[in-house]
Amino acid sequence: MLLEICRLEKTLEGRTVLSIPHLQIGAGEIVALVGPSGCGKTLLLRMLTGQLKPSGGSIILDGRDLSRDRRARTRVALLFAEDLLYERLNPRQFLAFFCTLHALPSRRIDEVLTAVGLGDQVRQPISKLSLSARRRLSFAHLQLLQPALALLDEPVERVDWDTAQLFAHLIQNLAAQGSAVLIGVRDLAWAGKFCTRVIELEAGRISGDYSYAARSGGSESKGGEEGTAAPTRYVPYKVTARREDRIMLYDPAEVLYATSRDGRTILRTVSGEEATTNLTLQELEQRLSGRGFFKAHRAYLVNLQHIKAVIQFTRNSYTLQLDDPQETMIPLSKQSEKELQNLLDY
Repeated sequence: MLLEICRLEKTLEGRTVLSIPHLQIGAGEIVALVGPSGCGKTLLLRMLTGQLKPSGGSIILDGRDLSRDRRARTRVALLFAEDLLYERLNPRQFLAFFCTLHALPSRRIDEVLTAVGLGDQVRQPISKLSLSARRRLSFAHLQLLQPALALLDEPVERVDWDTAQLFAHLIQNLAAQGSAVLIGVRDLAWAGKFCTRVIELEAGRISGDYSYAARSGGSESKGGEEGTAAPTRYVPYKVTARREDRIMLYDPAEVLYATSRDGRTILRTVSGEEATTNLTLQELEQRLSGRGFFKAHRAYLVNLQHIKAVIQFTRNSYTLQLDDPQETMIPLSKQSEKELQNLLDY
């Protein structure tokens, strides 16, 4: 087994915030670590890199204790939730600096930049890159390191759909090359399409641990810890709506936007379908919390992954242009534009 955690604990201010009696992860596994903010995902990931010392227990990577063996820690790579980049450099300069810092050969820099889709932006200052391009550059260090254990903290929270799809492909490649991959996410809307196992974390403790066959829809319990109930099968969240004589179940990623019209809530999908849901727009916003949706206007809830442009017509008049074939225009209130500006940092 590549990674083995035994009796791992972290105590802060006299309170146990993380407690994992036993956990094993094998080479080639893609594990989604699922839970809301504050459940301990980021804490665990940082402990696995050696950035935080455990209060008790051990973390063994390929037979070596991560807390004691410095060389073992070089085989672990973490993609932080934040992009830690030097904005005055360009992508090639940044990766060259990264190679120097970690004593890596620089011959693969151009190959890696092409792999993450930045081959045509190698001389563009990082400060001028889009949020998705910056995230791709952050991901590039995983490609350079080729770690035994790859850790990713909310990797697609601020990226476009194409980048999310690219990351899924690159993660599967890492696993195919023998890396164990652990991805911290709030839900399985994205990671559930390709992960092989799900670990649910609640208040710093594992509440579920099971294999997950996303493509076939199957799920097989791996067995919980002693004294805990066996986890139930995970069912990805779906948005239910009626279309003609059918009840449709949409993956949130399929929803382009939702709007309130004539007292009804209408869903518009990426494929151009329209369906009516019994939920109000406010209820739908609550259900989709943490899944990348944004209240652009009192009558519109928009999937952030499908925003192509923000257009300003007058000083106080804004519109969102979506990336569907019709390039749909959605009204954007002044207050929402300020919130979106803070959210996307444009």
